[in-house]
Amino acid sequence: MSGFTPLPRRRGRIDYLHYADRSRWGIEDWSMTRGTDGLRVLTAHCEMRFGQDDVVRDSVVSVDSNWQPVESYVRIMNHGLLTGTGWFRFEGETADCESWTVAGGRISQRIAITRPMRGFGVHAVQSDGWMAASFPFERGVGHTHFWGKNVLHSLHHFGATGPFLHQSESGLRFEGEDTIETRAGRFACRRLSFVGMTNNHPDYDMWLSTDGDCLYVKGVVQGYMDSAFELAELEGEPLA
Repeated sequence: MSGFTPLPRRRGRIDYLHYADRSRWGIEDWSMTRGTDGLRVLTAHCEMRFGQDDVVRDSVVSVDSNWQPVESYVRIMNHGLLTGTGWFRFEGETADCESWTVAGGRISQRIAITRPMRGFGVHAVQSDGWMAASFPFERGVGHTHFWGKNVLHSLHHFGATGPFLHQSESGLRFEGEDTIETRAGRFACRRLSFVGMTNNHPDYDMWLSTDGDCLYVKGVVQGYMDSAFELAELEGEPLA
């Protein structure tokens, strides 16, 4: 009788911190696996309390070998109450959504998408890292890349609305390479900044590992958020 071998897996925790005093206003516990079919799956549990927002969000997103989204699930709670759940599927040039929200009831959507996509935004910051996985870094520092219409489940900065399909047009700019040290260790990283954001999001930079998993090591958001997001715990070896 053969033994059981778990899928390759990495786990981590990201702390959401007020930049000024480094007090914590949120956490993100995530895990990523790679299945025998080659799909990578990211599962993220996020809890945050910022200003009037009190959000708990659970999300799952899978991507293929080209980091293109395949399917996703999102569940949102606001101030302790369930406000929406949604299932998403990306196949060919089409994205489908079946969701339910307190505000809108049952929602069914189908929209056209353009490949390659940047990814599917579920607002977990580790999923932000995966959205940069298909960036053409070979074009060098300073390159700005747009994928066309991006797809995400909410335009709210904390992903607290929906979930259902929204589109945006922001891109990413490669700012260079850095070595970043956090409580989880020391990492060789690429720094990227979001450009052309269409939902009034403050300036946002992130540092992602170069080990093939696009780990979200650090992020900095300016403006009213004035926050840092830092990898505080990490388990497991690279899946790449």
